[in-house]
Amino acid sequence: SQKNDENGNCSGEGIEFPTTNLYELESRVLTDHWSIPYKREESLGKCLIASTYLARLGLSDSDENCKRFMDRCMPEAFKKLLTSSAVHKWGTEIHEGIYNMLMLLVDLVAERVKQDPIPVGLLGVLTMAFNPDNEYHFKNRMKVCQRNWAEVFGEGNMHAVSPVSTFQKEPHGWLVDLVNRFAELGGFSAIQSKLNSEDIELGAISALVQPFGVCAEYLNSSVVQPMLDPIIHKMIKYVQNVEEKDLKDKRLVSIPELLSGIKLLCMRFQPDLVTAVDDLRLDILLRMLKSPHFSAKMNSLKEV
Repeated sequence: SQKNDENGNCSGEGIEFPTTNLYELESRVLTDHWSIPYKREESLGKCLIASTYLARLGLSDSDENCKRFMDRCMPEAFKKLLTSSAVHKWGTEIHEGIYNMLMLLVDLVAERVKQDPIPVGLLGVLTMAFNPDNEYHFKNRMKVCQRNWAEVFGEGNMHAVSPVSTFQKEPHGWLVDLVNRFAELGGFSAIQSKLNSEDIELGAISALVQPFGVCAEYLNSSVVQPMLDPIIHKMIKYVQNVEEKDLKDKRLVSIPELLSGIKLLCMRFQPDLVTAVDDLRLDILLRMLKSPHFSAKMNSLKEV
């Protein structure tokens, strides 16, 4: 697309990841005295756009530089932009620039999550971007939506909405924008189909659930609940049926994290299940503590 030509150094067949921009970005991000570019035509924007383009072609994981960007530099860049205390000193232009970078991140994850394997690391960055309690969203909590999502999805069919009463909560319009953009690009549908696949690993399920868990209070229950309810019940049943011999399996490390994500969803969609999920969390931790397997014991202690 033309957009890629202008901003991502990507044109037609001869697509190449903008390596020079990656090196520059690494020198600016992976240092104590960091300064992260926030404009579309600068290094972070170019790398995000190029990664999305490669993801669309199914090449983002096989391109060495793109993978290096997604695995190391990009998570660190967003961690600093979203969770640093410096957020509160930045002016409007920087905050709007970060909003644009977050939109590009959402574009990338929505493309990549449609393919296999499930991008656990990228979903972790998306979870950070969807967390209303990080410094960036806290600072911008009074902002209203930049787009009219009712025009995109139809009245009442948005995937995320600002709370009705302003006394209850701040609008968090920018966060609502990000979640709805993810839905518009097919991210929700892709996650739903992945969650319903048969041979999915526990760690992957946990990674797929986390982004929705953190922003659950801004999700529109009439649209999202029918999609997530079956998963909630399926996972509770799964954990209830974990046997003693399974506890030594390294993959079960993800159970406590998965249950904390499920609990956040229950608080929003299934309040009557919250206590059951809490009990289940404690029960599995106790069983892990009693287990003869050292790693299970240590993971349980860490979680407690």
